[in-house]
Amino acid sequence: MPNIGGPRQDRKKLLASVVVSVLTYGIAIWGEVLEMETYRRKVAAVHRISALRVACAFRTISNDAVCVIASMMPIEVIAMERKQLYAARGANPAEREELRRNVKQRSIELWQQKWSASVKGRWTHRLIPKLDSWINRQHGEVNFYLTQMLSNHGCFRAYLHRFKHENVPDCPAGCGTPEDAEHVFFHCARFGQAREELNVRLGGGIEPETIVRFMLEKEENWSAVSSFAKDIMTKLREEEQSRRKAREPETIAPRVMQRRLTDFWKH
Repeated sequence: MPNIGGPRQDRKKLLASVVVSVLTYGIAIWGEVLEMETYRRKVAAVHRISALRVACAFRTISNDAVCVIASMMPIEVIAMERKQLYAARGANPAEREELRRNVKQRSIELWQQKWSASVKGRWTHRLIPKLDSWINRQHGEVNFYLTQMLSNHGCFRAYLHRFKHENVPDCPAGCGTPEDAEHVFFHCARFGQAREELNVRLGGGIEPETIVRFMLEKEENWSAVSSFAKDIMTKLREEEQSRRKAREPETIAPRVMQRRLTDFWKH
């Protein structure tokens, strides 16, 4: 599924749920093998692909972060949940429903513990520290542009520099600061006007610790932040493509150059 122009997130999540259902079939019985690193990695790799597609994320993102952004519970937590539900399969309907709610809540709590203790995806954790309000929200879908803001994996010079696609990681405005998600969305003077307009629409100062809270308050706020992210990331990508084209030797055929661009941006 493409990250731009593909199905909406709700449809991607529906397809992902089918994958998860097949992947976890009988997991209450065989799930104990996930305690072994080798098997856990194999199963998690398939689950990760679904999460990447739902979140429209770059493949370099950590598994911890992409599961949060996509609102998809990690496979090891799913295994624990299914095992507990399987153990109570003999209960009456009312008891099963109560157990289901309790088990779901414990699963979220376990996921929260893992998310808080993880050393990966710390920028995403700074934006989304609490899982419950994020995964149970009543509005808002992530997309290719918003996910770049939430993950810090995207068309930022600091990110591209890590993979030798930029000579320097710093912002071109000359401030000496690495051009990453925090700088671009919350500090960079190049986008000061757009940031101030968003501040006015949200009714308060946006910071990494508050922007998701604003988004979750109402659908209008989510749409405003999503548009803000799209405008900025579109601009950054256009600039990156122009720089890349200027660096390409004239002897390289246009078709080869286009294939290189496509390979890098394909997720």
